[in-house]
Amino acid sequence: MAKAQAIQMENLRPGTGIPVRAKSRKSVQGAATSREPRASMQVLKSTKQWLDQIIDEKQFRTYDEAIMFLVTERQKHLPSDFGAFPDLKEYVCNGED
Repeated sequence: MAKAQAIQMENLRPGTGIPVRAKSRKSVQGAATSREPRASMQVLKSTKQWLDQIIDEKQFRTYDEAIMFLVTERQKHLPSDFGAFPDLKEYVCNGED
């Protein structure tokens, strides 16, 4: 194995192929001691660059935190379901409920 490849392999998280960033190696007080199951995924280099930018701006430690940030931000801006059934009759309580 070439020296460059060996160095590259050392900087990957085991079994994931995800690069380990220097920030993520720090131990954090209050961090969960049990590890959740992980899944590997492939992204374009441009997507990884966007995730790296989010990690730097928001001071996240992992790609997972950056992705969860994007998911929760999207959920905040989903359209409301209010008025989704305009043909539904108005509910009137008849006292039996």
